[in-house]
Formats: sequence, structure tokens, C-alpha cells
Amino acid sequence: MNSPIKAMTAVAAAWLLAPALALGADSAPASAAKPQAPKPAVAKSAAAPKSQCASKDESVAFRLRHLQSRLMVAGLSCGQKDAYNTFVTANMSTLGNYGPHLIKYYSRAGGAAALNKYVTDLANAAASIRSEDPVAFCTHTWNMFLELQDQPAVLLDVAAANPLPAISQPAPCAIPAEKPAQQQAKSVEPKQAAAKTQ
Repeated sequence: MNSPIKAMTAVAAAWLLAPALALGADSAPASAAKPQAPKPAVAKSAAAPKSQCASKDESVAFRLRHLQSRLMVAGLSCGQKDAYNTFVTANMSTLGNYGPHLIKYYSRAGGAAALNKYVTDLANAAASIRSEDPVAFCTHTWNMFLELQDQPAVLLDVAAANPLPAISQPAPCAIPAEKPAQQQAKSVEPKQAAAKTQ
């Protein structure tokens, strides 16, 4: 099957190892790319990761993967290839730093096959959203590309605000609460007082 979704899956999987992935050789700044008339999209999917909590960094990696899948579909189906390439190049370091956290999560939750399925399902979910309302999808991604180009520091905020709703993310792991410094100091004082009286 030679579908855009299959091609996107291969491209998406490469994110885990090579975040500098480009959709084409004719890269240009995002400001040079213009949204084009929508092309038909394919498929609908809704797989969720295994019931395994995610560390803080793994949670960020999931959010970035959702965003990158959405933007990759825009690059391929909204005529925003140059904007996508600019996004990946500008965020290479962040994407590269968080990619291994997704791999780490899936090393506990289903392995490489589950990870590949998840990445495929993300691409399918993004393509489905695009097919439901191509103009709204392409306009939204275009605005995200522009915002990320103008304000690169908001990447994690944009990722957090734009999950693919059909695909769940694992719940964050509970972080053990630390004793407040005051309580720790009180627990030390009686021991010191007892030592002084001896």
C-alpha cells in the first residue's frame, strides 16, 4: 500500500532517531510557504499507549510527538512542507533531546512494535482531523508554524495545547512529596537536644 499515511509513518518513525528530517530538499523559511488548497486525506485511528505512567520528560515527549505528527501531516497535505522543514530544523535540539524519552517509555510499555503503532496512529489521527475540516486544520497549523517561528520559546506550551484528541497520552507518574524543610528541621532538633543532655 503506497498511501500518504504509510509514508508519514516512515517519516514519523525517523523522528525518534533523526529529528532533522526534512520533507523535501527545497526548504525555505516558513514565511515563504503558503497554504494550498486541501488534498484528500485518509484513515481514522484511535490507539492509546499501554497503562503505564510517564515521567515528566516522557510526558513532554508525548506532547511533542503529538504536535510533530500534526505539523508533519500539514507539511504533507496542506502545502506547508517548507514550514515543517523550518520547524524541524529550528527545533532539532529539543526534538532530539525528548525523542529518547518516548523510546524509554515504550521500553516498559510494549516495546518497538507498540511505539511504531502509536506513531502510526498519531499520523492517522492528524490526517483524520485534516480530512474532517481541511481549511480549519491547515489554517490552524499554519498559525502554529508562524507562532513557533516568531516565538520559539513557546514550543512546549504549543505542544501541550495541541494534543491529538483521538489518541490518549499516558498519565504522569506520581511524584513522591518531599517533606517541607521546616518538618525536616523539627525532626533533627529533638535528636540534637538529646545528644546535648548526655
